Amino acid sequence: MKTIFILARRDFMSRVKRPSYIITTIIGSLILIGLTLIPPMLDNLAHEENLTNIELLVLEQSNGASFVPFLEQTTGQKEGINIRSARGKSEVEAYALVLDEGLTGLLLIDDSSFVLLSPNSLDAGLHNRIEAHVNEAFVRFNAAKLGLSHGDMQVLFQRISLDVREISPENGHALEKSSGAHEQALLLTYFLLFMLYMALILYGNMVASGVAEEKSSRIMEVMVSTVKPTQLMFGKIIGVGALGLVQFAIWVGSTLVLNPLAKGNFSSISLEVLLWFGLYFILGYFFYASIFAAGGALVSRVEEVNQVITIFMMFIVVGFFVAFSTFDNPNGKLSMIASFIPFTAPMVMFSRVVLANPSIFQVIASIVILILSFLGGTWISAKVYHVGILLYGKRPNLAEIVRLLRD
Repeated sequence: MKTIFILARRDFMSRVKRPSYIITTIIGSLILIGLTLIPPMLDNLAHEENLTNIELLVLEQSNGASFVPFLEQTTGQKEGINIRSARGKSEVEAYALVLDEGLTGLLLIDDSSFVLLSPNSLDAGLHNRIEAHVNEAFVRFNAAKLGLSHGDMQVLFQRISLDVREISPENGHALEKSSGAHEQALLLTYFLLFMLYMALILYGNMVASGVAEEKSSRIMEVMVSTVKPTQLMFGKIIGVGALGLVQFAIWVGSTLVLNPLAKGNFSSISLEVLLWFGLYFILGYFFYASIFAAGGALVSRVEEVNQVITIFMMFIVVGFFVAFSTFDNPNGKLSMIASFIPFTAPMVMFSRVVLANPSIFQVIASIVILILSFLGGTWISAKVYHVGILLYGKRPNLAEIVRLLRD
């Protein structure tokens, strides 16, 4: 065990000082800080745009019932919008008045046809506000046609708020599910799930590349003469894993520090969620890293690593999309099955733990399966690794790999 930690420390120290690691750590922190700060800034900008006054000129081109009174009635109850009639003017004269006085635009009405002539056709937010006001007035206009009063309209368009409560089958207690809290949990889960997905790919690839790099430099021949190949593999997995944990701690720490200041979406991350994230990061990383290490041992050059480990990356990609697809029903059949498949369990079960309330039996079963899969994968990978690190010049085919596992 002491030898393994010495090898892990060697691998950790040799990589933590590399410019590439330092640069990716800084860039990752900046990206996460940006993701924390930018949404509140955009919300503030959108709020400021909603406060922009709307000065609208209205020109009716039909001879039927006038729509303007309903529009004035609707907009009169709101601040920041003013309606003026352009009765008696032509379309050209009305639009010239819009330009001369710097108004928001000219609304042309012809029966149920509405056209907005605007000096700025790219301000979608402003146009959506105008459309909302016009639609509200149009509802009142049609209600008047049908002889419905304002009270009738309120009854007709009255909405309900559906309170969702989950009944625990164990104790019968009801737990109320707030829609706002659920949306917050969804956003948090997606954020951490994406980080877990990137970690498995990034650090798994780092393990495979590290093995191939040492093989190509012939360092292995010297190291294998003093330590066991399995010790080399475990040392590299632990060293790169510690490297990943340090980098993630920096990323998450910088995000959590600035998040309350920015009033962001991750200020309510609980310690329990972070512990679950850390657990499934470690389990998922060790499972995939043992496989990636064997993949790196099967190649003779670093350039060939991607050809071998692409299939492993596809399993990670599938796991991410399955976890994402189960957001709508975390306790569905697909989620249940994927929770116990080692290739998808780290991401799927993590999302279920945060979003749903899986039974303790399911969580323990998932963890045990991942641990056993890691041990089994390590045993298989160690045998491939044992022979693979000494193979130079050619990559063994599938038949040769099967023969190595039987020996």
